[in-house]
Amino acid sequence: MPSALTHAFVGGAISTFAPRRFRGVKLGVVLAVAAALPDLDVLAFRVGIPYAHPLGHRGLSHSLPFAFLFAIVLWTWLGRDAVRLSRASEGLFLVIFVACASHGFLDAFTDAGLGVGFFIPFSDVRYFFPWRPILTSPLSIGRFFSEDGALILRNEAVWVWIPVGLVVVLTVLARHMVHGSTPLHPMRAAQPNEQAKPSGSGPRG
Repeated sequence: MPSALTHAFVGGAISTFAPRRFRGVKLGVVLAVAAALPDLDVLAFRVGIPYAHPLGHRGLSHSLPFAFLFAIVLWTWLGRDAVRLSRASEGLFLVIFVACASHGFLDAFTDAGLGVGFFIPFSDVRYFFPWRPILTSPLSIGRFFSEDGALILRNEAVWVWIPVGLVVVLTVLARHMVHGSTPLHPMRAAQPNEQAKPSGSGPRG
């Protein structure tokens, strides 16, 4: 898996694509946590659930059905003041779902471990993408804070942080170019202190 920091970064970055009325620190923090949360399934090892079990690591909590249900819960909470089935509300749900599903997709780009059970509980088959450039982060916190951890963070910076950051920056700049400037009106507005000119040739005697 990529590190929890990288999963959280991606979730927070995805929040910037939400409709304007929902964008902000609150949504960024919530989606950062939501994107990192599936790795709590490592606790399954402590209760004897094996890696390959549907409830094991990269199992149910990394699946698309889980992401969908989790997204519904967050959408109901975060969009409670919005009109349901409005374009803004639908856009919010899509962003939340992508953030929740991003964890499994990133894991499918890693170079070790078992694949991701994208369709659990409907299918126990696990998947990797054909191209897997991301180094797998160790499950042990102690191992992560070592030379291996530094190597993994550099790898994630190259393959995740920089590309995602560039997409966000370009999106913000595009928004500014489209919405940030007010077009000039072709007609000059009349000045408030401008005096009306007489329409005739002057008073007659």
